[in-house]
Amino acid sequence: MARIFMNQVGFTPDSSKKAVLDFGGTEFQVLNSDGKSVYSGTVQHFGTDEISGEDVSVADFSDFKESGTFSISSNGASSTHFSICNNVYDKLMKDICKCFYYLRCGDALTKEYAGVYYHKPCHMTKATVYGEDTDPVDVTGGWHDAGDYGRYSTAGAVAVAHLLYGVRYFKNLLDVKFDIPKVKCDKGDLPDILAEVKVELDFLKKMQREDGSVWHKVTTFCHAPFLMPEDDKGELFLFHVSSLATADIAAVFALAYSIYKDYDAAYADSLLTASKKAYKWLKDNPDELLFFNAEGSNTGQYDEAEDISNRFWAAASLYEATGEKSYYEDILSQRDRLIDFDSKAQSKGYQGDVFTCLGWAEVAGLGSLSILLKGDDDELTRDIKKRFEGEADRLVANSGKNGFGLCMEAKDFIWGSNMELLKYLMILTVADAKIAHKDAYKEALQSGLDYLLGCNSMDVSYVTGNGEKAYKNPHLRPTAVDDIEEPWPGLVSGGPNVGLQDERAKEVPAGSAPMKCYLDHIDCYSLNEITIYWNSPLVFVMSGILA
Repeated sequence: MARIFMNQVGFTPDSSKKAVLDFGGTEFQVLNSDGKSVYSGTVQHFGTDEISGEDVSVADFSDFKESGTFSISSNGASSTHFSICNNVYDKLMKDICKCFYYLRCGDALTKEYAGVYYHKPCHMTKATVYGEDTDPVDVTGGWHDAGDYGRYSTAGAVAVAHLLYGVRYFKNLLDVKFDIPKVKCDKGDLPDILAEVKVELDFLKKMQREDGSVWHKVTTFCHAPFLMPEDDKGELFLFHVSSLATADIAAVFALAYSIYKDYDAAYADSLLTASKKAYKWLKDNPDELLFFNAEGSNTGQYDEAEDISNRFWAAASLYEATGEKSYYEDILSQRDRLIDFDSKAQSKGYQGDVFTCLGWAEVAGLGSLSILLKGDDDELTRDIKKRFEGEADRLVANSGKNGFGLCMEAKDFIWGSNMELLKYLMILTVADAKIAHKDAYKEALQSGLDYLLGCNSMDVSYVTGNGEKAYKNPHLRPTAVDDIEEPWPGLVSGGPNVGLQDERAKEVPAGSAPMKCYLDHIDCYSLNEITIYWNSPLVFVMSGILA
């Protein structure tokens, strides 16, 4: 059956606009909501590419700027409907921000704001410090991390960082209103995004010990079965301190200080004090303290091979927040270690640049964002700019290798491939907004967003509630058992993954192209889970697109 793939949400009038066809043809039409042709163009054949396995053609209608609801037609095939208007992404932006509210843990949800997705208070008991004979600790609050009910310091810090760097780079994020409870501050009410982030920051503050170190995670000993959060009554455990978590918290608290000081001075000062306390622990404990699960425990491990990038980020964030030269000296020291680390990785075939890595495991790119914000006219800043521009150019080159204009390669379709894409889109966003304005960056950004919202060979939007064919069955405990047909909107799926690491995923036909290694099934934790740090980079990217 002939298919036309496209962004199912739509486009702003001045953006590039393309649809991808899995068949040949000569002409296409843009049809309005009455089925009348309002634009026609010539289909351009691309050919077969590795990541989709499709012999595709492209319908480019970028010069069509009329507002309204439309579809694409060619050779008897029709696309989904889409919109063109200046506020086409307003609902998407609200949804991807509010999903953090639905993921709140503790007693933070109310029926007024959660509506049908309300659930009773959960995980309100104190947590046992695993392996220690000490009093239980109150670590209530924060966000559930993913499809499970764990809460993890490193993952939480990175999700918060994506959101707060979004605020620092693109002030328009402060204007997004997504219907959550108001939080008072010195200036009245916090902007919604800062009110929501404060929920996670308050939880992360509880994860810091008196000596400044930070517990890696709080979870039950094993993942809960599929039940509502309030029915998860297993004993909570705080698992041991790691230098990874301590460095990430030092970094994100300093970043948060730089924003919240303009709204709530006392709260911001408490964050900076906690950041410096964590950093002092790192200085007093220079050897890496990594994390691995206790024997028999199967909750998220979030293990990393080293803590160099984490310490680099912490030093960079504190330098940007305070201007103290001692942190700058530490940046240079950790940078030298990172360069050596990156050189070894490159020798093993790794492509990319560690200083542009923006995920939960390699966080040096987050440190780079702080260095760019500091804006010093020095060799360090110039080097970071060069690295971001070089990586952005590499991504643009990749986008020319497939008919979808996607900046990914076959090797990028791993567990959480949509986050790989979103990290790349973050790089392109920063390069375009702050380093080198290039039309090619904007084109690659739009193509990446188009892919996420339906212009892919699965013909599915990977954001719930956004697009006619948005996926509906995330691997997420509440939506699986709440007896509500539709999941809450705004959740980003992990996406196609050639690894197919769960049993249900093995139903994907053998030999499928990377882009087709996907099933919209609740059992597919390796393909269709959600996480806070898969949503947070999309918020950053959309803030840049809408700036």
